[in-house]
Amino acid sequence: MQTQQTITLFGTVSNSATSRTSKTGRKYSAFGVSIISDRNLQAFHCNVVAFGKQGHFAKQLQAGTRIKLVVQAQSQPDNIASIPLLTATFVRPVNPVVVAPSTEV
Repeated sequence: MQTQQTITLFGTVSNSATSRTSKTGRKYSAFGVSIISDRNLQAFHCNVVAFGKQGHFAKQLQAGTRIKLVVQAQSQPDNIASIPLLTATFVRPVNPVVVAPSTEV
């Protein structure tokens, strides 16, 4: 039995989603995401694919949209990609958080 580890990320769509069809005829959406960690403020870029209902939803994502992703990392033994590939198991847009102005004097 194989355990599937998932990761929850909050990021910004860096490449708008495109609808594609795999070699086996399965439809999916592919898009890029940038994540900035609080630790070093450097962006981490990754490619994401979403199948099924998540893929149908994801095809409307445009660059600049803030999203929450629950993903699984995929190994790429025959791919020379320089950034990791993630498979989305859950995608949803996130509304920006409004921070109240400080009243300290």
